[in-house]
Amino acid sequence: QDCRGTGGSDGHFTKYLQEPEDGATTIVWLRGQPWCDGRVGMVGFSYGAMCQVAANCLQPEGLRAMVADCGGFADAHRSGIRQGGAFDLKQATWAYAQALRDARNAGDAGAVAALQAEDLGGWLHRGPWGPGHSPLAASPHLQAALASYWRAGTFDRFWQHPALYADGHPGNEASLSALHITGWFDTSLQNTIDNYRRMAGRGAPRCQLIIGPWTHGNRHQPFAGDCAFGRSATPETGLGSDLLALRVDWMRQAFSDDVGSTGHGVRYFVMGGGGGQRDGDGRIQHGGAWQFSDAWPPPDAKATAFHLTAEGGLLPDLPAGSGFVSFLHDPDAPVPTVGGAINSGQPIMDGGAFDQRTRAGVFGAEPPFGPLADRADVLSFVTDILDRDLLVAGPVRCRLWISGDRPDADVVARLVDVYPDGTAIGLCDGIQRLRYRQSRSAPELLENGVTCPVSVELYPTANRFVAGHRLRLDICGSNFPHFDVNPATGAPEGEPGPRQQARLTLRMGPETPSRLELTVMEAGR
Repeated sequence: QDCRGTGGSDGHFTKYLQEPEDGATTIVWLRGQPWCDGRVGMVGFSYGAMCQVAANCLQPEGLRAMVADCGGFADAHRSGIRQGGAFDLKQATWAYAQALRDARNAGDAGAVAALQAEDLGGWLHRGPWGPGHSPLAASPHLQAALASYWRAGTFDRFWQHPALYADGHPGNEASLSALHITGWFDTSLQNTIDNYRRMAGRGAPRCQLIIGPWTHGNRHQPFAGDCAFGRSATPETGLGSDLLALRVDWMRQAFSDDVGSTGHGVRYFVMGGGGGQRDGDGRIQHGGAWQFSDAWPPPDAKATAFHLTAEGGLLPDLPAGSGFVSFLHDPDAPVPTVGGAINSGQPIMDGGAFDQRTRAGVFGAEPPFGPLADRADVLSFVTDILDRDLLVAGPVRCRLWISGDRPDADVVARLVDVYPDGTAIGLCDGIQRLRYRQSRSAPELLENGVTCPVSVELYPTANRFVAGHRLRLDICGSNFPHFDVNPATGAPEGEPGPRQQARLTLRMGPETPSRLELTVMEAGR
């Protein structure tokens, strides 16, 4: 099926919002054809996966199976379009690329020239896009759609549309076989896990999840960013079949009489365990291996906390003394994005596991290049050298106690695997806009100097921190251009305007126990 207004389909394309009804309508049409026995399956990647999850929200009769590959919004406000209240700028880079595609397909040379003449990076630096302040003037409908998401900061009815919030719209789970696929460095990761957990929890007879060490769609290569994960990282080697064959096998079983034969399960790749040498392409041999679990997170994983200290430590025990440390957020000099769970970011940013240092080609980075941890606006907290392997597999969260001197700011947290030679691999990150620290639906600005609890949800991960390595947590006030930069003024979301610096103070100790929360398994697994 071509989405409305694309390919061979008539009409006008409206990103996301048209897909639930259009998908359900197509299923009704299919079931009315003489060659259909009344059972329907869906397969699709990325936006096509979103279409499947959205159509299922309307409970179309006859839907029997889906393969949702790297897409589908369980909650687009929580992840995918916004995250922790911040706006994911891959929506902007996607809109710009789509505007170029549309202009070329329409043969509109003038629109192509106008778009190509725009300084995309400069526009991202200048902040929120909207009519009269955007590089998308040649594509007004994309410009308007992007602005509507950028301005919608509060979780309200706008975000509860079936296309954006499958968690709020029960589907056909009781009769549905659903295979979900994603990667540790794919924007779809959190939504895909949430879709799996929701469908499995609502009684889907067959519901499985595959998580590889991949960026968006790049399953044919055993590396992501700076890291190589070994030959088993590809489905052909690690899972015994390429993804096309996996899809075909899934559909064959879904339409067989023995629907419940394979039940639920998760195949996930645990990164790490490699020696760290550089291969011929200069990539770090990080290594890894596949694991299987009956659920996610793995039932035998245990919640473990590491407490922050004012001296920059991460300790298993709560420090006896109190302390604090501050950093400055400067909206005009944001901390550059170096990898992560990113897709549709080209030519501005790339996803993957990267050594956390700037270099030529990193957007916003300037000479002299070097480790992000050396920046004055980045706080780093690190464990002692590990005397045995530490296997992390599951959710990652920070519970912090923070005060600020401005009405609003962001807090970014990143989990890092530090090699003995100082190589620092970024595994996952998260962001929290402080006005939404208590509620997504009822924002509350900061009161100057008042310390408050803040939870930062990072993306999940699975990584073996090898003995001799260190585990590190980096804290800062921006991750640009992955997310929009907070102007620190408390102004309405998505509106261009003045910016100001903000100083944030992070407190730790018995009364303000700032900590990193991980899910840890026995390292022998």
